[in-house]
Amino acid sequence: MHITAYLQPERTYLPCTGVGRHINNILLHLSQHQDIEISLLVSNQYFDANGKLDPRTPLHEFDLCTYPYKRLMTERLWKFCSLPKMDKFIGTTDCLYSPVAEYVPVNREIPMIITMHDMHTLEPNLPWSNSLGHTWQKWKTQVWISKVFNRVDHICTVSNYSKQRIIDLLGINPEKITTVGNGVDNSFFEIADVDIKDLQAPIPLPYVILIGGLKYKKGGYYVLEVAKELKIRKSSLKILVVGSSEPSLIEAANTLDNVILQGIIPDDELPKLLRMASSLLFLSLYEGFGIPMVEAMASGVPAVVANRGALPDVGGSAAIVVELENAAVIADILINLEKDTQLRDSYIQLGRNHAKKFTWNNCVDRLVEVLHKYS
Repeated sequence: MHITAYLQPERTYLPCTGVGRHINNILLHLSQHQDIEISLLVSNQYFDANGKLDPRTPLHEFDLCTYPYKRLMTERLWKFCSLPKMDKFIGTTDCLYSPVAEYVPVNREIPMIITMHDMHTLEPNLPWSNSLGHTWQKWKTQVWISKVFNRVDHICTVSNYSKQRIIDLLGINPEKITTVGNGVDNSFFEIADVDIKDLQAPIPLPYVILIGGLKYKKGGYYVLEVAKELKIRKSSLKILVVGSSEPSLIEAANTLDNVILQGIIPDDELPKLLRMASSLLFLSLYEGFGIPMVEAMASGVPAVVANRGALPDVGGSAAIVVELENAAVIADILINLEKDTQLRDSYIQLGRNHAKKFTWNNCVDRLVEVLHKYS
């Protein structure tokens, strides 16, 4: 079976977000499947003189079929006009697949499968739902999304929570949606068996780790409130923040000596930083899945997560789910996880067992079932 996969290359450049991890791993594992051949449909603005993609993407050695238009403008035309058609650029293929919610129009009867990672642009009750920017994004999405979802043959998503939100917000037939999920790289499972004493910590232990930076939508304000509560309790715990942060929250963090802004790090450094943490603090206000939570579990680190979005659904009983507003309670939980070895070990075991369910091979197996159904 030959699959033509649509690619937005910059989303796959390392280090990347959860969506980028999904794209890279799904396509890499799919290419290793014995009866699958893949070529990538990309704008020719992305390849070099040798006809290859930027080496920052793990997909740079894939075979390409290219179109001669700028990506962003082309995607807008696809959404609103179903033009330009891509037949002459794609060639012969059994199925069109997009690991993001992007519809690729063609004249031929080629099955089209897309992936919707979350529904945040259409959510009515998020803290930012009534902001000018979100209202604009919501209007633009409403113009095209139902039309596109009716045109495609099948929709993949990453969690049962996101599947249910697609059904609730758009009225899509559940039989048209498959939860393929997300996975965890082997490096996170492997690091769990490494003795912390053999690793070099970036700051003196103990620390709690936060992945994704201090951002409003990632619950940055609530993280700083937890940091203040840790100081009130004279805890030695520090909060190590990995990823880019928003300027206003950086300014606030600089007034707290127990918040350390590590910034963006290479992907291969993350398992080690996770392994040395006493716990993960993930207070995001909305997630369609929440990859850092499962990566922490795989690494042997308890995950303290917000009761928002897909986090309770994906984390199950292995996650410690908290109310965002209860900073004092969250601080106590973090301190107890660091001090109480028995409590910590119980959540480590729960987390490691739970994380085993989330492998990229399992995700690809579910995707391949969908591909075979339509091609």
